[in-house]
Formats: sequence, C-alpha cells, structure tokens
Amino acid sequence: MHANARLIVPAVLLLAGCATRSPAPVDIAMLEGMLRADSASVPARLQLAAAYARAGDAGRAVPLLEPVVRADSSDAAASFYLGMGYEADERYAEARTLYERFVDSRAPASLRRRIDERLDLLARLELRSAVRASIAQERALAEVSPSPLVVGVFPFLMAGDTALRPLGRALAELLTTDLGQTSRLRVVERARVQMLLDELELGASRYADPATAARTGRIVGAANLVQGRIDGGESDLAVQAVVVATTRPDSTVDPLRQQGGIGRLFDMEKQIALAVYDRLGIQLTAAERQRVNRRATENIQALLAFGFGLEARDAGRYADAAQHFALARQLDPGFDRAAQLGEETLREAAAASFTTQQIAGLAADDFDLDLTSFQRNQLGLEFLETLIPTPLLRDPSVEVLGTEGIGRGTVVDIVIRRPGGTP
Repeated sequence: MHANARLIVPAVLLLAGCATRSPAPVDIAMLEGMLRADSASVPARLQLAAAYARAGDAGRAVPLLEPVVRADSSDAAASFYLGMGYEADERYAEARTLYERFVDSRAPASLRRRIDERLDLLARLELRSAVRASIAQERALAEVSPSPLVVGVFPFLMAGDTALRPLGRALAELLTTDLGQTSRLRVVERARVQMLLDELELGASRYADPATAARTGRIVGAANLVQGRIDGGESDLAVQAVVVATTRPDSTVDPLRQQGGIGRLFDMEKQIALAVYDRLGIQLTAAERQRVNRRATENIQALLAFGFGLEARDAGRYADAAQHFALARQLDPGFDRAAQLGEETLREAAAASFTTQQIAGLAADDFDLDLTSFQRNQLGLEFLETLIPTPLLRDPSVEVLGTEGIGRGTVVDIVIRRPGGTP
C-alpha cells in the first residue's frame, strides 16, 4: 500500500492538471503513454496530433490520423491536423484536399479562413515540388519524346532600356494566355517555366540559348518553346521571338519580328501569337482568333506594374506582388488578370505570415479535443500500470531501498504504520 499510494497520488494530480488545459509540447510524453494504453482512442490521437503540431512537428501526426480520417472523413479536427502533417511532409496535393474539406466544415470561421488562405500558397508549393521532381528525373525524361502539342514560353530577355525590364515576364504571361485559346494546344503555365529556370539557376543571359530551351523542354514535356527578346526603348521598340523545336534545338529558324513605338507593343504581341500558331501548324477558327485578339489591357504603365508583380511573386515576395497587381488594376480597372493575381497574392501573403505551428497554437481553443474525465483517468492509470512491476517480476530489494515503481515519490508519501509504532 505504501508503494501504490506513492504512485497514484501524483498521477491523480497530474491528470487533474491536464484536464484544465489544451495539450502543450510538455504533455507529449504523457499523451504518447496514454495512447499506448489505448491505441484505439480517437480523442487521444487527436490530442497527441495537436501537441505535435504545436511543437512544430506536425508530420508525426500522419500515421496517427490517417486511420481516423479514413473511418470518418467528416471529422474536421482530424482533417485539420492531418492536412498540417501532409504539408509538413511536402505532400501538398493531399494537404490541399484535406484543407478544402476543412474549409467546407462547420469549424470556427476564423480558423477556416486561415486554412482557406493557405490553399493558393500550397498550390505554388506543389508546383515547385513538381518542378524539382521533374529535375530529379531529368535523365529519364530525356528518353521520352515530348508531345508536339505542348508549348512553353520563356520570359523575354530585356536587352534594351532597363526601365522596361518587367515587360519580359509580362509579355511572356500575355503570350502564354493567347496560346491557350485553343484546345488543340496545351501551354505550360508561365510560373512553371520560370520556376524551372530558377531551380536550374539559368540566368537571363541564357534565356535565348537553344540548348537551354532543349533541356527545359524535355523536363516540362514540351516539344516547342518560345524564346524572345526586347530591344530598344520607348520610341523604337523591337520585339522578336523564335519557336525552338526542343528535339532539334540547332535547326535554323527565322525569328518572328515586330517593331515600333512602345504604344504598339500590344499589337506586336498579338502578331507574334498568331505567327506562333502558324509555325506550329495550327489553323485557328474565327472564334479562336477572336479570343486571341482580345486584349487584357492597353495601358503600358499597368502592364509594367503587372510585370513587377510577376517578378515579386516569382521571388516569393507576396505582399510586394499584391501591391503591384493592385496598382495595375488601379491604372486599368478592366485588367482582370491583374485583379485575379492580386487576390491570389494577398491570400498567399496572409498565409505566408503564419506557420502551421502558429496556426495550431491559435486552434488550441477552437476544437473540443479534451478527453472525458473517465477516459483521462482510465488512460492515465493504464499508462501508470505499464510502469509498475508485476508481482511475478517483483524484486524485494527495491521496496527495502525505497526505489520501487517510477521512482521515489516527490509529491506525497503516505506511510501506514503498524500498531506499536513499527513501520
């Protein structure tokens, strides 16, 4: 009785203390022990997952919560913490699926908003992860013939007035959009091409290198890539582009050239887009040609601000990007693409300002993860039983030395004396 009393009293105090607060990192060892005592306990799994997330180790929750979500996909807390675990493990597509499910749940609105903001950021992280995976498989991809119906667009090299530098990415974005106006051609998104160039550390000076186009084309699966450059200044701007067959990068191809003042830039881009279709052997319908000729903006200053926004977003400076896109929309209220990217980068900026660990801390009081008193006491006592030697393995010497069980009691010692004063 002496030894058992010394063990149980501290345990009851510990359990009572845990019941008054959400799990913190210091509770992890206790929660792990409780889960070992009852591995089927969903509340114990959720509490431990929450503790891992708050400790900045959300990935450890994945094996805990995958069975829970498989059994009940409507469990908002499980989707929340498992999504964080997937994000920590860079399984971004799976994380986004769970986050989208969580956003549609009845969880607290403030927490759903935080997770909703992460969706655009995760999409970019997923894209970068896919690009890195493609680079890692570059040798294998070199053996695969890219599809002739896939085309990508490099950022245009700015070789003239440096003040016009943002036009390089802006023009690539416009051309990418225009080449996507028919279902007979698939266009690699501009952000993917830019991420690939950045990951390969290919500077702007190599954008016009056919060998760069061949390598990039193999990695993204494009048989053709458009490379271009912009020369001159506002009064005399020259834009040229070349369609490089990535399987034959050394073949001679006549450049597509347009020239004029900067006010004609939008006409020049449309002419180049139509010429690229001709080079690829695609005859546009009247409706497709009309869509290609539709202009996103006719305001040069708005396009420059848009280009600055693309540069900032590509560099991960989402707050700066949002400001530039907002300026582009202010200069041209009809610039819908700038408005769309502005909204996305605002959400990305908000998401990037919070880590999953911080969000897990904010969520501590939003989920009712507490075990019931009965569950908590039962699990705690079962956990303590794993630390107490069984009678069959009892060593009498530890009782004599006062070292039985989990150690000398530090909270309360209860000693029952026999009649006559002898312990």
